[in-house]
Amino acid sequence: MGVRLSDDYFGYACVKVARRWLRELEMDAVEVIAQDKTRAREIIFQYTDKDFSLCDACSFAVMERLGVSQAFAFDAHFAQYGWTVLRAE
Repeated sequence: MGVRLSDDYFGYACVKVARRWLRELEMDAVEVIAQDKTRAREIIFQYTDKDFSLCDACSFAVMERLGVSQAFAFDAHFAQYGWTVLRAE
């Protein structure tokens, strides 16, 4: 599972912000483990009124495991799940 930052997907402005953010901040990559995948499936089947992708649900599961409650996101899915969404200004 990878991150796709292409101009046609997010739009040029969003990609530009994301690339700047990724370049300027120090971050650790966190691997999705088996329990995250199991939890992601549970999330998808629990929230049948949402169109969360597997990538979204894996992110939610990892965030739950690590105790993270804030996300930098371009779509509404993280807020729909209840996370605080950080916006670039």
